[in-house]
Parts: sequence; structure tokens; C-alpha cells
Amino acid sequence: MRFSILLLAFTAFAGVVQAEPLLLKNKGNSLSLSIYNKDLALVKDIRPADLQSGANEVVFDGVASQIQAETAVIYGNGVDVSEQNYSYNLMSYDNFINHSLDRKVTAVRINPATGENIYEEAVLIGSANGKPILELSYGIDANYPGRIIFGDVPAGMSNQPTLTAKLNAEKSGNRNLHLAYLTNGLSWKTDYVANVSSPKSLDLTGWVTISNNSGIDYQQAKIQLVAGDINIVRPMMTRGVAKGMRMMAMATNSMADSMAESVNIAPESINSYELYTLPNMTTIKDKQTKQVALIERNNVKYEREFNLQAPIYFYNVNGNAEFEKMHPQITYVIKNITDSNLGISLPAGTVRFYENDKSGNLQFIGSNNIRNTTKEDTLRINLGEAFNISVSGKIKQVQEKELNRKPSNQCYNVKTLKTYEVEMTINNAEDTENKVVLSQNFPEEYKIGRETIKGTAKNATLRQWEIKAKPNSKTKLEYSVDITYSNRLCD
Repeated sequence: MRFSILLLAFTAFAGVVQAEPLLLKNKGNSLSLSIYNKDLALVKDIRPADLQSGANEVVFDGVASQIQAETAVIYGNGVDVSEQNYSYNLMSYDNFINHSLDRKVTAVRINPATGENIYEEAVLIGSANGKPILELSYGIDANYPGRIIFGDVPAGMSNQPTLTAKLNAEKSGNRNLHLAYLTNGLSWKTDYVANVSSPKSLDLTGWVTISNNSGIDYQQAKIQLVAGDINIVRPMMTRGVAKGMRMMAMATNSMADSMAESVNIAPESINSYELYTLPNMTTIKDKQTKQVALIERNNVKYEREFNLQAPIYFYNVNGNAEFEKMHPQITYVIKNITDSNLGISLPAGTVRFYENDKSGNLQFIGSNNIRNTTKEDTLRINLGEAFNISVSGKIKQVQEKELNRKPSNQCYNVKTLKTYEVEMTINNAEDTENKVVLSQNFPEEYKIGRETIKGTAKNATLRQWEIKAKPNSKTKLEYSVDITYSNRLCD
């Protein structure tokens, strides 16, 4: 009877606590990352664990040093997590100094006469400006001309960040434990190369640049990139938040199993964001920037135009009535449609344009940023000012007529109609015909009268004219505009 009681007690105790924490190492091919544009990533890792029934303590080594610890979620079948602890007490000179205060260390300096090392026993009593303060047999030295040797690794210090968890398992056996957490230090951006191959088409290549400053290496990881302006908050981890993180990690793990196979990676829509899955497992080392091909499209159709916002201001009184030799912006217009040999989602990024000169030498001709661009949208990319095209303009004449005058006490409300005659001249000194788009802002109460080239109202105050400028010639645009002004005059 006594033996049975002791056996039961031993069995119960064995189920309560595990003698040593179980170290779970990354076995490879089980790591996946969802990286966002805003210095943020969702890390998802699966590690096998041989658990015993009841209480267990497990250690996940190699977690990101920039982890948002409150977002960490550990889950598995038949497992209930009761406690999580994140240790970021990493091996470094400063940490060794801080943990070794009032302890004996070995101080080493070089004998200037012989070049040999001199070893001395000392007590580390402090530090200042990164230098140790030592108590030696001959006194206290705050500027020791040597180095310090530490006897051992202080308790709780490790060579990489660790996440420790206490959990209860329904039964003993091997199973997979899932770890998911958000970390800073990972980001991505898109860079495009547009090689202008003809006056009407270009070749477009997109590269994803991934930067890792999160504190650890990611070996052979499945990489997904999330495009979109995601909102970020940092809440305290609650059961509801943990459940949401767990569901998100499970969903993204399943998405990562289906990988695209070509360089033109087709995005997947998720909650109105775009999700790009890279086709191959990728290793991203800490402090590394990696480029991965995203898209490649040849013979993409474009149209080149030259845009100028005319700086004429139509005020009731003095305004800017004339400008000379302003150079329009060179604009590449690309319709993101199938007929243009495009028609794909384009993440925000920088587009750099190149073109061969007459000798076949590649030249850089400008760059600009684009926003996230969906299918059926239009890209308008400005590359700089045209050298051989200029525009001049002026108000040639102003006619004024008073419409009515309503007395109000000793003051009058006066409405005046002014008719402006405007002339603009486009000087195209190139050997090719060019499309020049002139824009002009007006007050809200305006009405176009005569115009030598038909314009288009873009909104209540903006009008545009598209002008075909002949090679090596000057083209004139003339128009009249009526503008009504309201003034209050007092005697």
C-alpha cells in the first residue's frame, strides 16, 4: 500500500514539471514571413516538440531581437500555454560589463618593452564612456590601457534572443508547436527598370528589395509581401488578440504553401491588400539587403507627352499676366491594361528609365515614384523638364464691364465682367512631333469664349489643351475667357 502511494506521488510529480526546459531549434523549411512596407513582418515558425503529459517548459531560440513581445502566440494541438517570457539579454560587451559589476575579472595589458601580455586580477567596480573602472592591487584605474577577460557567461545571457513558454499538454508525444509574432526591422520596397526600346514601347522589370535589420537570420523561408497602407497599433496581448493572431498565422501559413512559378508573380487579394508570394525559398541574413525579381514585361506600350501648368493668374486686380520660355515636364503615360501588354497590380516604388543613344550606349533619362497601381489604372510618370521644348504666354488684352451696382447703406455690391484675351506659344525645337498638354486654372465663375484649339474642362476650375507641336516649329494657342468678379465698394 505504501509503495503504491509513493508510486502515485512520483507519477503525479513527474507530470507536473519537466526537469529541464526543452530547446526547440529551427529544423528548416518550416519558416515563413509576411513582410509589410512599414518596417514590420509577421514571422511564422513550426518546430517539432517531444512533450510530456502535463507541465512543460519549452525554449524557442533564434527569435527576432526586435520582436513585439506582446504579439507572440504559441499554439499546437492539445496544448494550453500558461506563460511566455522573452529574453533579449544578448551577449555584448556592455551586457558583460553590466552583469560583471563587483565581480573578479582578468585584466590584460601589453608590456611595452617585450610585447608580452601581462595578466592581472581585478574587480570590476564600474564603467564610464564604455571603459571599465577596475580595482587593482595598486589602486583604482578608470583608464586601463588593455582589455578585460570575463570568467564565464553571466546567468540569463545568451548569444541569441529566446522565447520561453510554460505550457500544459493533454498527453505525451511528438507534435508541432506553432510560433507567430510581429517584429520590426523587416521591410520591402519595389524598384522598376523601364528600358525604352522604341518611341512607343518599353521593357519593364520589377525588383523587390528586402531589408533585414531584425536581429536574426531567416534560413530557407517562404516569403510573402503585403502591398498596401496597413494601419498599425500595438495593443497589449489579450486572449482575443491572441486568437486573432493565431487565426491569421494559420491562414497565412496555408497561403504560403502555393507558390507562383514564374518571374511575373501574380498577386492575391487579401482584405483589399495585395499579397505577393515569392516563388522560391529564400534566405535573408541579418543586416542584409536582398533583391528578388517580381515582374518582367516586354513591349509595354506608352505615350510620351509634355505637361505644363501655365502660371497665369486671373485676379480681380493685378495678377501674373505673362511668362516666358517655361519648359514642360516630360511625362510617360502608361495604361495598366492588357492591350498595353501590362494589366497587372504594381506595388508602389521607384521607376528608373533608361534609353540607348544613337551609338547604342545606355543612358539614364530620369526616375520618379509611383503609388500602388491597380489594373485598369493609368501611370503618369514625370521624368524632368524638356530641354528643346518651351512655352511662353501672356494676357494680351482685358476688357471690363460693370454688370450691376446694388446700394447697401453707404456701400455698393458691384459685379464686374472681365474678358481676357490670352495667347500661348509652344516652341518645339525637336525633329519629331510632340504632344504638349497645357493646363490653366481659373476662378470658379469663368466661361471660355473663342479658342483656336479646343480644350477640355477637367474640373470646375481646371482646363486643358492637347496640342500637336510640329517638328522645329512654333504653335500658337489663343483663347478668350469671361470671368465675373464680385466686389464691395464704399464711398
